[in-house]
Amino acid sequence: MAQQVLANKINEIIDISSEQAKLTKKNKRKEILRQFSLLSILVLLIILFSVTTASFFSVDNFTNILRQVAVTTIAAIGVFMIILLGDIDLSVGSLYALIGVMAAFVWQGTGNTVLTLLTALAAGAIIGFGNGFITAKGKIPAFVTTLATMGIARGIAYIVTNGSPIGIVEPGFTIFGTGYVGGIIPVPVVIMIIVFILGYIFINNTRFGRYIYAVGGNAQASHWSGLNTNKIRIIVFTIAGLLYGLSSIILAGRLGGALPTAGQGAEMDAITAVILGGTSLSGGKGKISGVLIGCLIIGVLNNGLDLIGLSSYWQQVIKGIIIIAAVLYDTKSKNKN
Repeated sequence: MAQQVLANKINEIIDISSEQAKLTKKNKRKEILRQFSLLSILVLLIILFSVTTASFFSVDNFTNILRQVAVTTIAAIGVFMIILLGDIDLSVGSLYALIGVMAAFVWQGTGNTVLTLLTALAAGAIIGFGNGFITAKGKIPAFVTTLATMGIARGIAYIVTNGSPIGIVEPGFTIFGTGYVGGIIPVPVVIMIIVFILGYIFINNTRFGRYIYAVGGNAQASHWSGLNTNKIRIIVFTIAGLLYGLSSIILAGRLGGALPTAGQGAEMDAITAVILGGTSLSGGKGKISGVLIGCLIIGVLNNGLDLIGLSSYWQQVIKGIIIIAAVLYDTKSKNKN
């Protein structure tokens, strides 16, 4: 009798394991299909804009798209990790402005490229740490924390500049946004590729990357299993802030200085790209490769709509529709599972 019970238990475990394996394979197939669909959308957009406007399909325009995509992608990788936790960051665009202004002041005072870059990175990391610390320790939703940071950062940028741009044309400052490596590959693209590779390794091949998925999937269970969820959240926000700092210095280089109006709507581009790439807003699900494809789609879409003369107001409407559609798709997929 005891042997029969044991045999039944073993069979139950085998059945459960088999079902889980099938589910995992099914999810992998769905993910591959989603990535293929995103690539198809990207190709179709390129074909569409190439047909509708003569200036789209050119080396100069594609170079411009890649520069723009580089800024968005670097920041979006930080947003991606935050959304994986089940949080959100609305302060991205305002941090572009504030950190760009800080970097510009350092450059004017020192003329040192390395010090200017380190200032941008440090400022981003410190502000990111503050967002994470207040969110984790204060038990305040990240939406509220970063919404406040968004207003504070933009306000300070306006105050210290009196609302006026700080023009800088020296190559030592603009190199991050307009320079080339070997006279061929734009510096922002090289930086984007390096950040993406490091981000991919960090998310997929480190223990901390697995912790991010675990906390996003079930924060309470992760805490009970011994993970320091507060520490993980603070570290993720700090890394994200560091990436925002890097994006800020690239954008300032592209603009030829610091503008208190810089980065308006940048958080929407980053969040849209992340969600479009398949990352769940509820956390615990997403691929960094999807983020890159999402950023390319947003970059091509922004550029193409500008070239055909569509108002920026309508572009915001389109991005909003994309977010709703992506979230509905994610919700529908969960219900099916």
